[in-house]
This record gives sequence, C-alpha cells and structure tokens, in this order.
Amino acid sequence: MRGEGAAAEAERVQAEVWRMIGRAFEACRANGLSQSDLAKRLGVPRGQVCLWLRDKERMTLKAAVRLADAMGHDLDVRLIRRAALRPAQAEAQ
Repeated sequence: MRGEGAAAEAERVQAEVWRMIGRAFEACRANGLSQSDLAKRLGVPRGQVCLWLRDKERMTLKAAVRLADAMGHDLDVRLIRRAALRPAQAEAQ
C-alpha cells in the first residue's frame, strides 16, 4: 500500500478512532459526564474537548489516548504485518 492507498487507510483509521472516542463519550455522557467534566480531568478548556469531539481532523492520536484515559478506557493500536506474496503469486500479477 503506497501513496493514495496509504493515505486513504490513514483517513479510515483516523475516522475509526474518532468514532470510537465519540461512542465512549456518549456512553459516559449518558452516565452524567459532561464536556466540562472531561476538560477538567484533562486540564484543558472545554472548547478544546468540544473541538476534538466535533472535528476528527483536530483529534490527534495523543488527544485520543488522553480522552480515552480520562473516560476510563485504554486505546489499543496494533501494527499488523501483511502476508508477503509468494514468488508465483508475484509473477502472476
């Protein structure tokens, strides 16, 4: 995966992390946690939390990990090696 394929995959992963954090926040909010509470836990302005939860482009991986931690979650990221093509498969392509 190179170039555009890698960029598209990065977008997909970023969007998935953003959705996971959003779902976690919605569950916490249902239990009474507000954006203000979350901001206090993180030591950032409420507007920053609002921005992270509203705009996936603004939520860095570091911010996602901090948000998850503040909500009592761990964010797990895995690196998975792709299967290498066998010589016969490579020739056929």
